[in-house]
Amino acid sequence: MGTDIDGDSRKTLQDVINRLKDYKPPQDQWEEFDPSRRAAVLILLFPDAKGELRVVLTERSSSLRTFAGQVALPGGKADSPAESAFQTARREASEEIGLPSRNDLLPSPFTVTHLCEMPMNLSRNQLGVRPCVALLHTKPGYTGATTPEESLIPRLDPKEVASVFTVPLKAFLTSEYQNPELETAPEDKITESTVDIDWGAVPTGTTGWYEGQWLEWYGIKWRGHQFNVYTSPVVVQKRDSTEVLEDEAQAYAAGSLNDGRRSGGGTHDKKMVKYKVWGMTARIVVDAARVAFGANPDFEFVDKMGDDEVIDLLNKQGKLGPRIPGIAEDSGRGGTLKTDNKKGESGKL
Repeated sequence: MGTDIDGDSRKTLQDVINRLKDYKPPQDQWEEFDPSRRAAVLILLFPDAKGELRVVLTERSSSLRTFAGQVALPGGKADSPAESAFQTARREASEEIGLPSRNDLLPSPFTVTHLCEMPMNLSRNQLGVRPCVALLHTKPGYTGATTPEESLIPRLDPKEVASVFTVPLKAFLTSEYQNPELETAPEDKITESTVDIDWGAVPTGTTGWYEGQWLEWYGIKWRGHQFNVYTSPVVVQKRDSTEVLEDEAQAYAAGSLNDGRRSGGGTHDKKMVKYKVWGMTARIVVDAARVAFGANPDFEFVDKMGDDEVIDLLNKQGKLGPRIPGIAEDSGRGGTLKTDNKKGESGKL
């Protein structure tokens, strides 16, 4: 991390990292899932120039078959029964945002440290999703002032990822976060991301950052979160079109498109873009923030992390055996529990 981080910030950051290192989930259900249902996501954290821990999020390509255009953590399905959750998450992050899957392939002075894994979540299409927390940082002894966000250029795969952006992890514990970029960005430059989720929730707080509602999923109470992020992302898609810029994306990946753009991975969209972090992704980052900062959010939440109740229920019903290609599965989608008579979807991805 950079030398401009003051002593107090450095100590606070180390405390956060230590909490994540010390965290042990109640149970590891990875091996209990059929290999065809195993998936993992990477909660990739890094300290910015001020020592604030940020999390990397992506907007899925509009051409994908599932959850197209929605915000997600880098990740995907396991390739083989032998692949661990962290190996799956690193490989998928390599394919989607260009983060090397092995530390020896990372440019100096960076490295990735595996901090912990979170309880298993269940996606709407009944994949067991294991969140893996990792820290992207400079190697011990390095005293330069560089940060990963400035020095590691995302190499986005346009077939899977439309854009990538980062958010302070601690922001997912408050309903009153105020994005500092909004103070300098005219409203006429703010556009919507590819998919605009409107689930009828009422904003909490005064900044428009957080919305939430109580939902029902397989008959179990589930808290849906939605965070409204305004940022200038790194993109490989036009903001006013769902068309993938294949030629330009290939040029980005080759590092040969340098006329004012970020070489190697995409271009900074000068417009502010509004992203909605919601569903399973939102719940995962909220839980990671709870562990990291040893605090609970100021909005309503489910205390238990992960989806062990639903997983146990579906296992007893024999619904989590090997996946059969082409067979649509029950999503368990329920209605809202408290939405002022507005019907909404479960928000569970």
